[in-house]
Amino acid sequence: MPKLHLKQTPEEARRRKEKKESRRKRRHDSDSSHSRKRPRTSQEPLEPERKWVSSDEDEEQYGPQAAASTSYSTHSSSGRHKPDQDEIRAEVEGMRFREKLFDAFADDERLDSLEARLNDFAHVPDRWRTESTSTRAKFNVFEDDDWLKMNPSTMDDEEYAEWIRMGMYRKTHGDEYAEEQRQKAARATRRAKEKAQKEETARLEKAAEEERKQRKRGRDGRRLVFARDAYHSKWKALLSGADAQQMIGFADIPWPVLHAHKEKSKHRSEVVLDDLTLETISTFLLPDNAVQEGDKSRKDVLRETFLRFHPDKFEGRFMRLVREGEQESVREGIGRVVRALNTLMDNI
Repeated sequence: MPKLHLKQTPEEARRRKEKKESRRKRRHDSDSSHSRKRPRTSQEPLEPERKWVSSDEDEEQYGPQAAASTSYSTHSSSGRHKPDQDEIRAEVEGMRFREKLFDAFADDERLDSLEARLNDFAHVPDRWRTESTSTRAKFNVFEDDDWLKMNPSTMDDEEYAEWIRMGMYRKTHGDEYAEEQRQKAARATRRAKEKAQKEETARLEKAAEEERKQRKRGRDGRRLVFARDAYHSKWKALLSGADAQQMIGFADIPWPVLHAHKEKSKHRSEVVLDDLTLETISTFLLPDNAVQEGDKSRKDVLRETFLRFHPDKFEGRFMRLVREGEQESVREGIGRVVRALNTLMDNI
Protein backbone atom coordinates (compact mmCIF):
# COMPACT_ATOMS: atom_id res chain seq x y z
CA MET A 1 0.00 0.00 0.00
CA PRO A 2 1.57 3.34 -0.96
CA LYS A 3 2.46 5.80 1.85
CA LEU A 4 0.25 8.81 2.22
CA HIS A 5 1.84 12.25 1.91
CA LEU A 6 -0.05 14.90 3.83
CA LYS A 7 0.23 18.55 3.01
CA GLN A 8 2.31 20.73 5.39
CA THR A 9 0.59 23.31 7.48
CA PRO A 10 1.80 26.95 7.33
CA GLU A 11 3.30 26.64 10.81
CA GLU A 12 5.29 23.51 9.83
CA ALA A 13 6.49 25.19 6.68
CA ARG A 14 7.69 28.21 8.65
CA ARG A 15 9.63 26.09 11.16
CA ARG A 16 11.27 24.10 8.37
CA LYS A 17 12.32 27.30 6.65
CA GLU A 18 13.86 28.62 9.86
CA LYS A 19 15.79 25.39 10.35
CA LYS A 20 17.17 25.54 6.83
CA GLU A 21 18.21 29.15 7.29
CA SER A 22 19.94 28.34 10.58
CA ARG A 23 21.87 25.45 9.01
CA ARG A 24 22.90 27.63 6.10
CA LYS A 25 24.24 30.34 8.41
CA ARG A 26 26.26 27.85 10.45
CA ARG A 27 27.85 26.40 7.34
CA HIS A 28 28.65 29.88 6.09
CA ASP A 29 30.30 30.93 9.39
CA SER A 30 32.34 27.73 9.54
CA ASP A 31 33.62 28.14 6.00
CA SER A 32 34.61 31.78 6.53
CA SER A 33 36.49 31.13 9.82
CA HIS A 34 38.74 28.34 8.45
CA SER A 35 41.09 30.11 6.07
CA ARG A 36 43.44 27.11 5.85
CA LYS A 37 40.68 24.63 5.34
CA ARG A 38 41.30 22.23 2.46
CA PRO A 39 39.11 23.22 -0.50
CA ARG A 40 36.47 20.89 -1.66
CA THR A 41 37.93 18.64 -4.43
CA SER A 42 34.71 17.78 -6.02
CA GLN A 43 31.39 19.41 -6.10
CA GLU A 44 28.95 17.15 -4.45
CA PRO A 45 25.28 17.75 -4.69
CA LEU A 46 23.89 19.11 -1.49
CA GLU A 47 20.74 17.15 -2.00
CA PRO A 48 20.17 14.11 -4.17
CA GLU A 49 17.49 13.84 -6.72
CA ARG A 50 14.17 12.93 -5.35
CA LYS A 51 11.42 11.13 -6.97
CA TRP A 52 8.82 13.61 -5.83
CA VAL A 53 8.91 17.35 -5.55
CA SER A 54 8.09 17.32 -1.87
CA SER A 55 10.17 14.28 -1.01
CA ASP A 56 12.71 16.30 1.02
CA GLU A 57 10.00 17.73 3.27
CA ASP A 58 8.33 14.37 3.58
CA GLU A 59 11.58 12.60 4.51
CA GLU A 60 12.34 15.03 7.34
CA GLN A 61 8.82 14.98 8.60
CA TYR A 62 7.84 11.37 8.11
CA GLY A 63 11.17 9.48 7.82
CA PRO A 64 13.30 8.32 4.85
CA GLN A 65 11.68 7.17 1.62
CA ALA A 66 12.00 3.65 0.45
CA ALA A 67 13.21 4.57 -3.04
CA ALA A 68 16.31 6.59 -1.97
CA SER A 69 19.46 6.07 -4.14
CA THR A 70 22.74 4.57 -2.90
CA SER A 71 24.78 7.74 -3.46
CA TYR A 72 22.29 9.79 -1.48
CA SER A 73 22.46 7.37 1.47
CA THR A 74 26.27 7.48 1.52
CA HIS A 75 26.49 11.29 1.35
CA SER A 76 23.74 11.72 3.94
CA SER A 77 25.47 9.36 6.43
CA SER A 78 28.87 11.08 6.05
CA GLY A 79 27.29 14.49 6.48
CA ARG A 80 25.59 13.52 9.71
CA HIS A 81 28.88 12.15 11.23
CA LYS A 82 31.14 15.02 10.11
CA PRO A 83 33.08 16.42 13.20
CA ASP A 84 32.39 19.96 14.38
CA GLN A 85 35.44 22.12 13.61
CA ASP A 86 34.45 24.80 16.13
CA GLU A 87 34.48 22.30 18.98
CA ILE A 88 37.85 20.88 17.94
CA ARG A 89 39.40 24.33 17.64
CA ALA A 90 38.01 25.41 21.04
CA GLU A 91 39.35 22.24 22.68
CA VAL A 92 42.83 22.78 21.20
CA GLU A 93 42.91 26.41 22.31
CA GLY A 94 41.79 25.40 25.81
CA MET A 95 44.58 22.83 26.07
CA ARG A 96 47.16 25.41 24.97
CA PHE A 97 45.84 27.92 27.53
CA ARG A 98 46.01 25.38 30.34
CA GLU A 99 49.58 24.45 29.39
CA LYS A 100 50.63 28.11 29.51
CA LEU A 101 48.88 28.55 32.85
CA PHE A 102 50.63 25.51 34.35
CA ASP A 103 53.97 26.81 33.08
CA ALA A 104 53.33 30.18 34.75
CA PHE A 105 52.48 28.46 38.04
CA ALA A 106 55.67 26.42 37.85
CA ASP A 107 57.72 29.59 37.28
CA ASP A 108 56.13 31.26 40.31
CA GLU A 109 56.84 28.25 42.53
CA ARG A 110 60.44 28.13 41.33
CA LEU A 111 60.95 31.84 42.08
CA ASP A 112 59.36 31.52 45.53
CA SER A 113 61.60 28.58 46.38
CA LEU A 114 64.66 30.45 45.14
CA GLU A 115 63.79 33.53 47.22
CA ALA A 116 63.32 31.40 50.33
CA ARG A 117 66.69 29.72 49.83
CA LEU A 118 68.42 33.06 49.32
CA ASN A 119 66.84 34.48 52.48
CA ASP A 120 67.97 31.45 54.45
CA PHE A 121 71.58 32.06 53.43
CA ALA A 122 71.60 35.79 54.23
CA HIS A 123 74.94 36.71 55.74
CA VAL A 124 77.45 39.51 56.04
CA PRO A 125 79.56 39.70 52.86
CA ASP A 126 83.18 38.64 53.16
CA ARG A 127 84.38 42.05 52.01
CA TRP A 128 83.03 43.50 55.26
CA ARG A 129 85.01 41.11 57.44
CA THR A 130 88.52 41.55 58.81
CA GLU A 131 91.48 40.02 57.05
CA SER A 132 92.90 36.82 58.50
CA THR A 133 96.60 36.49 59.24
CA SER A 134 98.86 33.49 59.26
CA THR A 135 100.31 34.23 62.71
CA ARG A 136 97.06 34.38 64.67
CA ALA A 137 93.44 33.40 64.31
CA LYS A 138 91.06 35.85 62.67
CA PHE A 139 89.15 38.08 65.07
CA ASN A 140 85.64 38.70 63.80
CA VAL A 141 84.57 42.18 64.83
CA PHE A 142 80.96 41.28 64.12
CA GLU A 143 80.92 38.33 66.50
CA ASP A 144 78.08 38.47 69.05
CA ASP A 145 76.81 41.66 67.44
CA ASP A 146 73.13 42.58 67.46
CA TRP A 147 73.60 44.11 64.03
CA LEU A 148 73.92 40.65 62.51
CA LYS A 149 70.61 39.58 64.03
CA MET A 150 68.73 42.18 61.97
CA ASN A 151 66.87 40.76 58.96
CA PRO A 152 67.10 43.05 55.90
CA SER A 153 64.10 41.41 54.24
CA THR A 154 61.81 42.80 56.96
CA MET A 155 63.10 46.40 56.79
CA ASP A 156 61.61 49.38 55.04
CA ASP A 157 63.70 51.70 52.87
CA GLU A 158 64.89 53.96 55.69
CA GLU A 159 65.79 51.07 57.98
CA TYR A 160 67.63 49.29 55.18
CA ALA A 161 69.60 52.45 54.32
CA GLU A 162 70.56 52.89 57.97
CA TRP A 163 71.56 49.23 58.14
CA ILE A 164 73.83 49.69 55.12
CA ARG A 165 75.38 52.84 56.61
CA MET A 166 76.11 50.99 59.84
CA GLY A 167 77.81 48.23 57.92
CA MET A 168 79.90 50.62 55.84
CA TYR A 169 80.96 52.53 58.94
CA ARG A 170 82.10 49.34 60.59
CA LYS A 171 83.98 48.42 57.46
CA THR A 172 85.83 51.75 57.21
CA HIS A 173 86.41 51.97 61.00
CA GLY A 174 87.18 48.32 61.58
CA ASP A 175 90.01 48.87 64.07
CA GLU A 176 88.02 51.32 66.19
CA TYR A 177 84.99 49.09 66.16
CA ALA A 178 87.09 46.03 66.98
CA GLU A 179 88.61 47.83 69.97
CA GLU A 180 85.16 48.91 71.10
CA GLN A 181 83.95 45.34 70.86
CA ARG A 182 86.95 44.12 72.86
CA GLN A 183 86.26 46.65 75.59
CA LYS A 184 82.60 45.73 75.58
CA ALA A 185 83.47 42.04 75.90
CA ALA A 186 85.95 42.82 78.70
CA ARG A 187 83.31 44.81 80.60
CA ALA A 188 80.79 42.02 80.16
CA THR A 189 83.33 39.48 81.40
CA ARG A 190 84.20 41.64 84.39
CA ARG A 191 80.55 42.14 85.29
CA ALA A 192 79.89 38.42 84.99
CA LYS A 193 82.88 37.67 87.19
CA GLU A 194 81.78 40.20 89.81
CA LYS A 195 78.28 38.80 89.74
CA ALA A 196 79.60 35.27 90.21
CA GLN A 197 81.78 36.42 93.12
CA LYS A 198 78.84 38.15 94.78
CA GLU A 199 76.68 35.09 94.37
CA GLU A 200 79.42 32.87 95.79
CA THR A 201 79.94 35.25 98.72
CA ALA A 202 76.22 35.33 99.44
CA ARG A 203 76.07 31.56 99.26
CA LEU A 204 78.97 31.17 101.67
CA GLU A 205 77.49 33.73 104.06
CA LYS A 206 74.15 31.98 103.97
CA ALA A 207 75.80 28.62 104.63
CA ALA A 208 77.82 30.09 107.52
CA GLU A 209 74.71 31.70 109.00
CA GLU A 210 72.82 28.45 108.75
CA GLU A 211 75.70 26.65 110.42
CA ARG A 212 75.76 29.22 113.24
CA LYS A 213 72.03 28.84 113.74
CA GLN A 214 72.37 25.10 113.81
CA ARG A 215 75.15 25.25 116.40
CA LYS A 216 73.10 27.70 118.47
CA ARG A 217 70.08 25.42 118.31
CA GLY A 218 72.30 22.58 119.48
CA ARG A 219 73.64 24.64 122.39
CA ASP A 220 70.18 25.86 123.32
CA GLY A 221 68.86 22.33 123.22
CA ARG A 222 71.60 21.04 125.48
CA ARG A 223 71.15 24.00 127.84
CA LEU A 224 67.41 23.43 127.97
CA VAL A 225 67.86 19.75 128.72
CA PHE A 226 70.28 20.57 131.53
CA ALA A 227 67.99 23.29 132.92
CA ARG A 228 64.91 21.04 132.92
CA ASP A 229 66.84 18.28 134.67
CA ALA A 230 68.08 20.75 137.27
CA TYR A 231 64.54 22.12 137.66
CA HIS A 232 63.07 18.69 138.39
CA SER A 233 65.97 17.77 140.70
CA LYS A 234 65.50 20.91 142.79
CA TRP A 235 61.79 20.27 143.12
CA LYS A 236 62.41 16.72 144.25
CA ALA A 237 64.83 17.94 146.90
CA LEU A 238 62.42 20.66 147.99
CA LEU A 239 59.48 18.27 148.21
CA SER A 240 61.49 15.63 150.08
CA GLY A 241 62.39 18.08 152.86
CA ALA A 242 66.07 17.22 152.81
CA ASP A 243 67.01 20.85 153.45
CA ALA A 244 64.14 21.63 155.79
CA GLN A 245 66.37 23.35 158.33
CA GLN A 246 68.10 25.56 155.75
CA MET A 247 66.60 28.94 154.86
CA ILE A 248 66.17 29.74 151.15
CA GLY A 249 65.84 32.96 149.18
CA PHE A 250 64.14 34.09 145.96
CA ALA A 251 66.95 32.75 143.72
CA ASP A 252 66.83 29.35 145.42
CA ILE A 253 63.24 28.69 144.32
CA PRO A 254 63.17 26.34 141.25
CA TRP A 255 61.40 28.80 138.94
CA PRO A 256 60.19 27.45 135.56
CA VAL A 257 62.53 29.64 133.47
CA LEU A 258 65.82 28.87 131.74
CA HIS A 259 67.66 31.76 133.35
CA ALA A 260 67.24 30.20 136.82
CA HIS A 261 69.18 27.04 135.88
CA LYS A 262 72.51 27.86 134.26
CA GLU A 263 74.89 25.05 133.34
CA LYS A 264 78.00 26.79 134.70
CA SER A 265 77.91 28.64 137.99
CA LYS A 266 80.36 31.32 136.88
CA HIS A 267 77.97 32.40 134.11
CA ARG A 268 74.94 32.25 136.36
CA SER A 269 73.28 35.46 137.45
CA GLU A 270 70.55 35.90 140.01
CA VAL A 271 67.03 35.46 138.67
CA VAL A 272 64.69 38.41 139.25
CA LEU A 273 60.97 39.05 138.94
CA ASP A 274 61.33 40.48 135.44
CA ASP A 275 62.60 37.10 134.26
CA LEU A 276 59.23 35.49 135.04
CA THR A 277 57.31 36.31 131.84
CA LEU A 278 54.81 34.39 129.74
CA GLU A 279 57.36 33.90 126.95
CA THR A 280 60.18 32.59 129.17
CA ILE A 281 57.86 30.26 131.08
CA SER A 282 56.30 28.93 127.85
CA THR A 283 59.74 28.38 126.27
CA PHE A 284 60.93 26.45 129.30
CA LEU A 285 57.85 24.30 129.92
CA LEU A 286 56.65 23.83 126.33
CA PRO A 287 59.64 23.83 123.95
CA ASP A 288 59.13 23.25 120.23
CA ASN A 289 60.32 19.65 120.34
CA ALA A 290 57.68 18.90 123.01
CA VAL A 291 54.82 19.58 120.59
CA GLN A 292 55.16 16.05 119.28
CA GLU A 293 54.03 14.67 122.65
CA GLY A 294 50.44 15.82 121.99
CA ASP A 295 47.96 18.07 123.76
CA LYS A 296 47.64 15.67 126.70
CA SER A 297 51.35 15.96 127.59
CA ARG A 298 51.21 19.71 127.40
CA LYS A 299 48.24 19.77 129.75
CA ASP A 300 49.93 17.38 132.14
CA VAL A 301 53.06 19.52 132.25
CA LEU A 302 51.05 22.68 132.90
CA ARG A 303 48.88 20.94 135.54
CA GLU A 304 51.93 19.59 137.37
CA THR A 305 53.56 23.03 137.38
CA PHE A 306 50.33 24.64 138.55
CA LEU A 307 50.13 22.23 141.53
CA ARG A 308 53.71 23.06 142.49
CA PHE A 309 53.15 26.83 142.37
CA HIS A 310 49.61 26.89 143.77
CA PRO A 311 49.61 29.95 146.10
CA ASP A 312 47.86 28.31 149.05
CA LYS A 313 49.84 25.07 148.90
CA PHE A 314 53.17 26.84 148.39
CA GLU A 315 52.35 29.21 151.26
CA GLY A 316 51.59 26.37 153.67
CA ARG A 317 54.45 24.07 152.70
CA PHE A 318 57.45 26.25 151.74
CA MET A 319 56.91 29.86 152.77
CA ARG A 320 58.22 29.18 156.28
CA LEU A 321 61.58 28.23 154.71
CA VAL A 322 61.89 31.54 152.81
CA ARG A 323 63.80 34.34 154.41
CA GLU A 324 61.50 36.94 155.86
CA GLY A 325 62.86 39.78 153.75
CA GLU A 326 62.23 37.93 150.46
CA GLN A 327 58.81 36.47 151.15
CA GLU A 328 56.91 39.27 149.38
CA SER A 329 59.01 38.93 146.23
CA VAL A 330 58.47 35.17 146.31
CA ARG A 331 54.69 35.67 146.59
CA GLU A 332 54.82 38.10 143.62
CA GLY A 333 56.84 35.60 141.59
CA ILE A 334 54.36 32.82 142.36
CA GLY A 335 51.50 35.08 141.21
CA ARG A 336 53.24 35.76 137.89
CA VAL A 337 53.85 32.06 137.31
CA VAL A 338 50.21 31.19 138.06
CA ARG A 339 48.87 33.87 135.70
CA ALA A 340 51.17 32.65 132.92
CA LEU A 341 50.05 29.06 133.48
CA ASN A 342 46.38 30.07 133.29
CA THR A 343 47.01 31.84 129.97
CA LEU A 344 48.79 28.81 128.55
CA MET A 345 45.99 26.49 129.71
CA ASP A 346 43.42 28.68 127.95
CA ASN A 347 45.37 28.56 124.67
CA ILE A 348 45.54 24.76 124.54
